[in-house]
Formats: sequence, structure tokens, C-alpha cells
Amino acid sequence: MHAVEDVSFTLRRGEFVGLVGESGSGKSTLGFAITRLSKPPAAITAGRILFDGTDVASIEDEPLRRQRQGGFAMVLQSGMNALNPVRRIRDHFGDIFAAHGHVPADRRDERMRELVGKVKLDPSVLDRYPGELSGGMRQRVSIALALSLEPQLMVFDEPTTALDVLVQHAVMETIRELQRDVGFTAILISHDLGTVLESAERVLVMHEGRIVEDGPSRRVLEAPEDEYTRMLLSHYADPRAEVVSLPGMEEAAVRRARGTTRAQDAVAEPTVGTRQRRAERAVVAEGLTMTYPPRRRGEEPIRAVQDVSFTLEPGGSLALVGASGSGKSTIAKMLTGVERPTSGTVRFGDLDIGRLKRRELRTLHRDVQMVFQDPYAALNPLHTVEYTLTRPVENFTGLTGSAVRRRVLELLETVGLNPVEQFAAKLPHQLSGGQRQRVVIARALASDPQVIIADEPVSMLDVSLRAGVLALLEDLRERWGVSLLYITHDLLSARLITDRILVLNQGRVVERGATDEVLRAPGDEYTVRLLDAVPDPRRAGMV
Repeated sequence: MHAVEDVSFTLRRGEFVGLVGESGSGKSTLGFAITRLSKPPAAITAGRILFDGTDVASIEDEPLRRQRQGGFAMVLQSGMNALNPVRRIRDHFGDIFAAHGHVPADRRDERMRELVGKVKLDPSVLDRYPGELSGGMRQRVSIALALSLEPQLMVFDEPTTALDVLVQHAVMETIRELQRDVGFTAILISHDLGTVLESAERVLVMHEGRIVEDGPSRRVLEAPEDEYTRMLLSHYADPRAEVVSLPGMEEAAVRRARGTTRAQDAVAEPTVGTRQRRAERAVVAEGLTMTYPPRRRGEEPIRAVQDVSFTLEPGGSLALVGASGSGKSTIAKMLTGVERPTSGTVRFGDLDIGRLKRRELRTLHRDVQMVFQDPYAALNPLHTVEYTLTRPVENFTGLTGSAVRRRVLELLETVGLNPVEQFAAKLPHQLSGGQRQRVVIARALASDPQVIIADEPVSMLDVSLRAGVLALLEDLRERWGVSLLYITHDLLSARLITDRILVLNQGRVVERGATDEVLRAPGDEYTVRLLDAVPDPRRAGMV
């Protein structure tokens, strides 16, 4: 199997190049090959990688190690996975300095401080462990570690994936500033064409292991030559526009603009998955506050959520929007009974969720279900799709025997996984990211819930898969009558599928209202910052 096939291109000194494509396109494989970090069974079977006249594809390990010092480095996708969780940050720098011997012992502390300063971190991070840092801070540490070898070429592999828009914007600004100041050549690998077009001078588009487009960012935006590039571009929209839609969501966009529902438009007759039991109870939060003890002695308590109030009406949709650490997921934990609020109440109908006992929570979980962020971690890799769905059907519906399997197949059809018999027999690793997330949604529907809490359900999916999952959530809300609490930092997706929005900043609500009104005419400076940080392909070539 060829993950990358017949790829050729040349990088100029000091050039900033974007390498974009969806999962499985071969972009990360190419990045690992260029930096000689590929692991068996992956192997370079043909071609050359010339770096200053040396074919690094064929040199031995020791010359390769020397080549990396002042040659090339790679920043990996997950800052947490790239760092050793039981060693302080200064120890990571110390390992590099000791291995390469390029920094004298009496200058190492000074050099560490200099490097973390370049990525806009306080020197105090050197004495912290990776788990004590935010995702954005860990990614900056990874960049500083790569810079420690003073490379001429840096490969950034999805450096902002799963980071919120503000942190993503800040990390990309840091990368651009470093590239301009230090002068290294950069390859930015990403599935997000918007980020690449906004950041890079030149764009390479990969599809099925081949380069299908290569050109200046502005030209790729305005006159893309390949159909695949045009498809990627079609999945971007401005959340501030008067009417917002993505491919596959045009019908829903028209209805939302008219303020009608599918039922009111009489577009479709009842189909598999339509149910009689619609949401009847509201979710009401009043003065929700959640405070955690300080992490270290002498520090202040952590106020994750402060005096938050809202109502999610039966059958309605509400977006909780904010950057990482704004309190969105903590609110979700309080709504599902995983956490109990320090003060305030959250009610589902006449149930005070914060006072429910363990046995009573089982009843709550029949009506309130979660769709998790990571479809790869949310499914047991050893269980088939049928087994994954059978458990909640048996636990919550009382069905037995052949009726359970009929219900499982109905759920698969409801979420668009056809042919249902084939998908029922598959294991998670045999599914794409979008298909896995549909299974996670089917599992949430198995109990016939009244409320679905979707926590960043599309943040880890390719752009072409996001619209399908969003359309499914919108369709289920209309057909099933479920209430949807949608947690996200993605303002475009919030605009597409929710009626109302709460903007959270450091645990407090700073803005609320109808989603389209808030995003088209934000009244708070923080909301404006969130909107300005959204990657915009129209800024291509303006770096």
C-alpha cells in the first residue's frame, strides 16, 4: 500500500508552505518521511529527499542525528503526547542539550529561558509538568524544543488541532512571527484549508497520496484548479454572514432563515427514527457556580463556572460557546450529574440534578445523553458496533431477544449508516472518523432521550465530514424533537444548528441571545475576538 506516491516539490529558503488534505491523504506520512521519523513498517521505497545536497532518505542513523542539529525538526500534533508527563519542562530541554552537546552546561538555563521566551511563555513553565499546562502552552513548549536545535527547516504537523480558535490563532501568530524573525523554512501540515490559506505563502493540496494542487495561496483561493480543492473550499463560510450554509445543509439553512421547521414545511413524511415521545421538560440552570480547590498551596481556588443561568426549552437548541477553560464542559458535567455545583441549581423538569442519588441518576441518564468530542476514544476498540448499541438498548428500553437487534438496526439507519447489517458487524478501527461519530450519536439515541448534550462533536473531524454530522444533529432535533445543548468553540457550527447562544468567558456569561443576531452583531468584545480568530480563507496571501 502506497500512502504517498510520486510526490515531488521544492522548498525555497525562508518559504512558508502549507500542506493540506483530509485524513488519509498522506500529508503526515510525507512530513514524517521528510524528517526521517517514519516507523516500521512504513518505509521510503522510491525517490530522494535532498537537503542541502544530501539525500537524507539514505543516510545512516548517526549522520542523520548530526544532520538534525541545525538541519530540520518536527513539531507533532499533540503537545501532551509529545512530552513526557512525569518530567518537568526543563528536563526535556536538558535531554536535547545533553544528546547534541551544542549548549555548554553553564549556559543551559539561560538558553532554556531564551527559548520559552521566544514562544511567549513565562520562564516559570520550566519547573512545571506537562499536565500542569494548557493545550496551547504545551504546543508552544513543543515549538521551543524544536527551535533548540536551530533548524533550517521546521515541519509543523497539525499544530493547532483540537485547540480553541483563540489559542489556535495565538499559536499560529507565534509560528508566523518566529518564521519571519528566525528565517527558517516552514511546512504547515493541516486538514484545515482555512488555516493554511491564511498562514502560508504557498499551498500544496494532497489527495489519496498525491499532490493535486500546488500554487500561491491567493491563486488557490480564487482559481483552484482541482475539483478536490474546490470541495475543500466549499466547506467554509463566514458565521457573520446573513445566510450561512454548507454543502448538504442547504435545506436546513433555508428553513432556519424562514424560522420554520421540517414539520411546518411538510417536507418529509415520518421515516425510520421518527418517534412519538418528544422532549417535554426544560433544562433550567440558575446561578450555577463551580469552584475547585487550588492546585498548589498558596494559590487561589479555581472558579470554573460563576453564576451562570439559562433555560433550554423542550425541543430547543442552545450553544455554549467559549475558549478552552471558559467552563463549557464543566456545565455539561453538572447537567449530567457527574459534578455537583458548589452553589446554584440545575433542574430537568422537577428534578434537581445536583441532589440526585446514584440510583436516581440512572433515570436521569435515560433522558439526558452525551455525545463526546473524540469519536476515537469514545468507542471500545474490541466491541462491534452492534454490541456497543445493544448494551444501552437493553439497559434503558427493556427490549429483549430479536427486538433488541431490530432496534439497533433502526438506530444505524437513523444516523445514516447503511447498509445497516454491514455496519453492525464492524469494529471501530474499520470506520472513518465521521462514521464513528455517527455510532456515538446512535448510542446516545438508544435510550430515547429528551436532551442530547453534544460536546465539541465535530472538532476532530475533517471539514467534509463535519457538515454531515451537523446535518444529522439538526435533523434529529427536528424529527425526534430532542433538546440540543451544543458545546463548541466553533462559531460557524453553532450558527448552523442552534437557535440561541451563550458566550462564556472565564466561567461567566458575557453575551446571550438568538444565535444569528449575536454572531452577526456581537455586543461584547470577547465575542468579537472569537469571531476575528476564526480562520478565514479570504485572507489568503496577506501574511
